[in-house]
Amino acid sequence: TVISRGMGLASGILVGRLLGKHGFGELGMIQSTVGLFGTVAGFGMGTMANRHVAELRHKDPARAGRIIALSSVTTWITSGTLAVGLVVFAPWLARHTLAAPQLAGLLQVGALLLLFGGLNGAQTGALAGFEAFKAISRINLYTGFLSFPMMVLGAWFYGVTGALWGLVANYAFNCWMNRQVLLTEARVTGVTLDYAGCWQERGLFWRFNLPSVLNSIMYSFATWVCGAMLVQQANGYGGMGMFNAAKRFRDVPEILVATLMAPLLPVLSETFGRKDMEGFKKTLVVTYSTCTIIIIPLALLQMAAPWLTMLSYGADYHGGESVVRWLMLGSIAYSLVLPVNSILVSTSRMWFWFGQVAVYVALYLALGYWLIPRHGAAGLAAAWTISFILSNSLCIAFLYIKFDSVMQRIKFTAMLIFTGILVVPCWMVSSSTSKSLTLLIGSGTASLFFVWRLLATRKAFGGVSPKIHEPVTPPCP
Repeated sequence: TVISRGMGLASGILVGRLLGKHGFGELGMIQSTVGLFGTVAGFGMGTMANRHVAELRHKDPARAGRIIALSSVTTWITSGTLAVGLVVFAPWLARHTLAAPQLAGLLQVGALLLLFGGLNGAQTGALAGFEAFKAISRINLYTGFLSFPMMVLGAWFYGVTGALWGLVANYAFNCWMNRQVLLTEARVTGVTLDYAGCWQERGLFWRFNLPSVLNSIMYSFATWVCGAMLVQQANGYGGMGMFNAAKRFRDVPEILVATLMAPLLPVLSETFGRKDMEGFKKTLVVTYSTCTIIIIPLALLQMAAPWLTMLSYGADYHGGESVVRWLMLGSIAYSLVLPVNSILVSTSRMWFWFGQVAVYVALYLALGYWLIPRHGAAGLAAAWTISFILSNSLCIAFLYIKFDSVMQRIKFTAMLIFTGILVVPCWMVSSSTSKSLTLLIGSGTASLFFVWRLLATRKAFGGVSPKIHEPVTPPCP
């Protein structure tokens, strides 16, 4: 997975240099628009399949087969319908919302991304429910190797259009591989995909899928609207290009963590289902340690030395340091709340999660409306980060009320305070003209956090191995 994501980052850098920040901004806006429709296209089937296949594949394999079949049929219908809708309405969207009529054809190509992306989400969720994580990583590796030449060569010869077609081909290949592996896992586990009886499980739409889908719709809608606000500003697509470039560096550790944390939801669901709270807490401690150790040191380094992030993209991307600073602050916040948000899903607190996302969306739109016209891409990054932090404060407060022992076990308060202390010098030094000083502060705080987190994790598991009592051999008569 590291190889796959590394190649994805490398191809993104090369494509960004080939297209320039304006073309790279157009590609980013196409992906954002497709993502807006994709939230409905997938209809939350990936999360539903993950959650319920993990719980039922041994206990009730017949029902697990019906749920997988339901997720497949639903995704084909919703993704196909919305892909056709995007093809039809692409000219209107390009002209009236993106202020770029020339992007209509690209949006129509993006309809294929919408179709294959929805299918991939449902398939990957079912594979995660089977705990087929090695197979998922193997698929990621193959698609990572394939995406590099497709996107780079496409951008080299055909610009934005070529890069987009490279993405489409990669998504299609991913979809085909997921399908083959899913059929194999179902056969080995003894789960039969029951398409004829899948409608029996329609009650899950209301109990689980509806809040999940509404969350995704609201989140993607806010992201798309704020992005549209940016591209309608003077040099807006250039600003979107810088935002997209910095976001790719932010996404690499987050995607890696998401891959490593793929077992989290099925394991939490399974332990909570059999009321094993000790196993539930231990899983969260491991998850929390892994998540923060990977994301926070890299974010601290880039926050202190934002010029380092934009260096590989070339001189055209100079001036994006404030965008990097805000995105890295948001990345730190993301790492702190990612594991605890999984508690809500694994315990089926879906409607509370919906309320939290509604608060986030309201804040994001309000802050975006105020900050983006004044600060461009930096305003977009700041609006996202501030709204994310404020809205997730509600989640943290709720979990302290309902799961205080869990929050105490992962030592969330200590983590929050220590991380906040390290953020202050990184933020203050980030505007310094001395690159050596920014690197020194960034690497120092990153190393300090890394060591502290390792020691805290060791302490959480006791540190010292328990004494083993040897059996006493009775004396010979």
